[in-house]
Amino acid sequence: MRLQSVDTHLVVALHALLQEKSVTRAARRVGVTQPSMSHALSRLRAHFGDPLLVQVGRQMTLSARARDLAPRAAEAVERLEQVFSPVERFDPGRSRRTFRLVATDNLELLVLPPLTRLLAAEAPHVNLRCRNIPADFAELLRRGELDAKLGRGGPVPDGCRSTLLVAEQLVCVMRRGHPASRKALTAARYAACEHLMISPHGDDHSVIDRELAARGLRRRVTLTVSHFLVAPFILSGSDLLLTVSARVAGALARKLDLVVRPCPVEIKGYTLTLVWPERSEGDEGHRWLRAAIERAVACEPVAGPGAAGPVRKQACGGSSI
Repeated sequence: MRLQSVDTHLVVALHALLQEKSVTRAARRVGVTQPSMSHALSRLRAHFGDPLLVQVGRQMTLSARARDLAPRAAEAVERLEQVFSPVERFDPGRSRRTFRLVATDNLELLVLPPLTRLLAAEAPHVNLRCRNIPADFAELLRRGELDAKLGRGGPVPDGCRSTLLVAEQLVCVMRRGHPASRKALTAARYAACEHLMISPHGDDHSVIDRELAARGLRRRVTLTVSHFLVAPFILSGSDLLLTVSARVAGALARKLDLVVRPCPVEIKGYTLTLVWPERSEGDEGHRWLRAAIERAVACEPVAGPGAAGPVRKQACGGSSI
């Protein structure tokens, strides 16, 4: 199809209809009359040979073809806006932009405190909205409803880009005076302890248990919790042992005088990555946000084995779990 045969008004109408799932709301969003939007829907249905919006009970829902078109229509409209909008330089000191992130609670613990300090110093009017990671985060990134996702490294979704923020290693955390803190923590002593396990999805076992089994050892996981933030309060009043990333250990240990020890079970670490949509690659404000996140991660203290709290801190300004 030749581009000159495409009515760009229909692209805008398509995006509004697929977002609003209502002719009336779509007309209001675009600023046209309802009959005009109804006419646009008729032309779109004829063009695609598909109803696009289907009546189900008292509500309209998207057809399968419409669901496939929705992210592409959103991207097309954004690109049109970028072409015809005046170029505005992003000034972090004056911008009132809102960025939307998704992350697990442990990453919020690691990234948000230093990132908040950066915002206060450099971008006092910029807002952040952070929520948990939904199953359809990749689709939300592509549609422009999210700006970035912080999480473990993995396959990069189609239409997205990713960068490595930091590689993580596992350590053990316990209360000061814990029996295991008085001697070298061997694999056998580690397995003999009672353990606290952070399990957002409710799993009872992890790679640690598989590694112990390969050595003929087995640990008892006395308690599992779904959130990282409750862990230090449990550790401080019990003889449970927690195995967690060094950066999370540093954040936990300095709050409640906890002790950090090397993990005696050799476990491959993992990486923390930042994922964002390709459509935001050239966005000046988005580039600033990505750099700010990298600096925030680089400023986060790392727990050193053998002491309460962090003993090592990366230098700020460089480019988890």
